Amino acid sequence: MSLLSGEKRVLLPVYVSTLGTWAAYALVVVVLPFRFQQLGLSVVEYGAALAIYALGTLATEGVWGYLAFRIGSARFLGALAAATAVSMFVLGFARSFVEFVVLLGLYGMLVVYSTPLIRWVGMNAAGPGRASKGLGLLGLFFGVGLSAGTALGPLIFTVGGFWLNIVVATAVFVISTIPLLVVPWGSVALPKARAPGPGSLRVLLERRFVLATLLVVFYFMVYTVVTNFLQYYSVGLFHGSDTEAGYVIGATRGAALLAGVLLGPTIDRWGVHRAAPTGFLLLAAGALGTWVSVSYLEMTVFSLVLAAGAGCLGVTLLPMALSRIRPADQGTAVGVFGSFEDLGLILGPLLLGVVYSAWGPRDLFPVTGALALLAMVVAFVVLPSGRGPAPEPDPA
Repeated sequence: MSLLSGEKRVLLPVYVSTLGTWAAYALVVVVLPFRFQQLGLSVVEYGAALAIYALGTLATEGVWGYLAFRIGSARFLGALAAATAVSMFVLGFARSFVEFVVLLGLYGMLVVYSTPLIRWVGMNAAGPGRASKGLGLLGLFFGVGLSAGTALGPLIFTVGGFWLNIVVATAVFVISTIPLLVVPWGSVALPKARAPGPGSLRVLLERRFVLATLLVVFYFMVYTVVTNFLQYYSVGLFHGSDTEAGYVIGATRGAALLAGVLLGPTIDRWGVHRAAPTGFLLLAAGALGTWVSVSYLEMTVFSLVLAAGAGCLGVTLLPMALSRIRPADQGTAVGVFGSFEDLGLILGPLLLGVVYSAWGPRDLFPVTGALALLAMVVAFVVLPSGRGPAPEPDPA
């Protein structure tokens, strides 16, 4: 039986809101380097400011997860959206590094307020056994929003400068909140939130959840070789142009999104405990294949293989993490899991930046390939627990 009544009435607003929220985010973030240059701030300061934003999301996503089933109403979501919109708008007033650090950290803490709730709804809207399919569709709207904002942000900046980006992004975010407010939350069978106490966190020490959060850190660390470093090695090692690098990055993002959408239903039938090692095997094949590539075309092909593995894991690891967690604790679990995703996005560029500086771009690939193979072994450790009874439902 579906956990939601009126599935389409719930999912369509959630998808539209997700698209708009992350399009608004991209409209601002994509032009931050230009803004830092205008203000005479250094590249190092830019990187540090983005790290503070990431730390903000990491610090609070677990908290928003804990609150997820409590804020599922138009009243709470509207208030949090208003606070987020203000935090986005005031970025336009920042002039110094310290101001950017404070305001980006605040924005990072707030912008993920609805993420755990929306991810849970996306996973459960169609009932049990279809979580990977739901995540794939939700990820598609997330990716389309990011891509649209990334494409339009520089154009808006050239027309009216940073303030125009801020105004347009804030307006897009506010408009994208409206669908979330009209969701019939009364018909959404959200689990009853657990009363405050140590039990809410203790359940997250469950073996499968711990292993899945470790795997998601490995996954995002490996995936940053494409998202953060392809611009460098595609030119330095494979003699492509900056424009070609942009095309390949766009193609890999599209491949990851399509892989999640297309593989989601199959993974639901096949089982996440089988899909996880396969996803990491594809990551390893992509990284190691790039290592031995001798042409730009070969590099592109193996980058797409790596992206397919990322798409597979993107719809596999969260359902795996939640498979032994009771519904009342799943909001907290989704939020904590998201924080570990953020951790991988922080550790990946740090590790690979050191590798790049110390050994050179070619050594990025054996390092990421080894990480992926190690994660594949860990995923096989999870495999035996894939066949077991479902978690007990919460008491009425």
